[in-house]
Amino acid sequence: MFVEMSYIIEENMPVYPDSPRVEFIAHLRMSAGDEVNASKIIHFLHNGTHVDAPFHFYNQGQRIDEIPIGDFVYEKPMVIQQSLKKSERLSIDDLKTHGDNIYAADVLLFYTGYCHKRDNTSVYADDFPALSESAARFVRTELLNVKAVAIDTLSIESATLGPAENFKVHKTLLDGDLYKTRPLLIYEDVNIGIVADKTIQRIYAFPIRLKGLEASPVNIIAEIDV
Repeated sequence: MFVEMSYIIEENMPVYPDSPRVEFIAHLRMSAGDEVNASKIIHFLHNGTHVDAPFHFYNQGQRIDEIPIGDFVYEKPMVIQQSLKKSERLSIDDLKTHGDNIYAADVLLFYTGYCHKRDNTSVYADDFPALSESAARFVRTELLNVKAVAIDTLSIESATLGPAENFKVHKTLLDGDLYKTRPLLIYEDVNIGIVADKTIQRIYAFPIRLKGLEASPVNIIAEIDV
């Protein structure tokens, strides 16, 4: 069975503080006498369910069109479930509670429970749980099978602490000069709650290939046991 973990893109969806909002623009409409319905959109790449490529915080990093297609397929996903409140951060200890199994995972899905607040835009966007820098460093340097991380909030790091700390979490995961190990991909604003209690066989998360850019909308599909 297949389950979609991405949110539908719509004009009034929650966005990271101060980010430009999505705009849908009617280009042609049959109701106005045109032969077809055709539309265009204005879309900030970090709105909605999306993937960050290393270029987002590393100028020499891979762009979204340069990443091998196999890096978007995950055979050993693991849900890391830890209920967190506004501004709280996932720690190394939260990861280590999963024992040795975490070392085999190729994508970590951080389920804080905040996805259930998404219908309340003011709460969901007013800061949120995130990943600590130490936990990000542990994933980057110790969990060497992990190709990507995903979180059920608007960003992998706090909307207040991230800018104040010079986006250490993003850089820890994406910057190719900080560590000798591979940089990762980051999926944000993901509906992890929909699969949190399921047995996930694999995940497919194919982006739109945008030439030379740092991110892309992505439709994340989980294949689960019925």
